[in-house]
Amino acid sequence: MKKCTVAELRNMTFGKHDKPNRFYSDEQDIRGKKVDNWSHLSRLFVQWLIDNHFISLEKLPVPDHRGHGKDFINIKDQHEIQERGGFWGKVGPYYVDTKYNADDHIKNILSTLRHLEVANPQFQISFHPD
Repeated sequence: MKKCTVAELRNMTFGKHDKPNRFYSDEQDIRGKKVDNWSHLSRLFVQWLIDNHFISLEKLPVPDHRGHGKDFINIKDQHEIQERGGFWGKVGPYYVDTKYNADDHIKNILSTLRHLEVANPQFQISFHPD
């Protein structure tokens, strides 16, 4: 399976039949971490942010890619507009909303990298073949 870089992810779209397979955290990570589903991928991504010191309490909340009152990552399990629903998973001291479709998960990852000003992210993702 081909490992996709962040640059490649920017030019891809994902549908309901696309599924992540592995998350490779750096160039030395040959086997990668097995990914169960899109929600798991988002949690692994947040753990990668923590492990690489890209995220901190001062940089929260991280809005979702649409930026309309929903947060992708927060210190509490709620959005800026509290009435908006979410499915929150805890990763370290942070909460990540994983209630998104496949394409939105990738867009949230990419917009988070922009929000946190991560210039050259060293991770890759592979996907199950069609």
